[in-house]
Amino acid sequence: MVRWSTIVLALVLSTPMLWQALVDQTLPVDTAVVRFVLALPIAAILLGLVRAAAGSGSRGD
Repeated sequence: MVRWSTIVLALVLSTPMLWQALVDQTLPVDTAVVRFVLALPIAAILLGLVRAAAGSGSRGD
């Protein structure tokens, strides 16, 4: 299951490509969709690293 935060970050990462495909129409839509799909695991990894770093600081002695 994908978290909403992952989808939002993937949208933020792929916004320039989506804009070029949907508004400017200088990029094929299928290329923008592929880049969004590729941004999903990247966003998941980045958010996982942030969660791990935030969780490691709260441990006691």
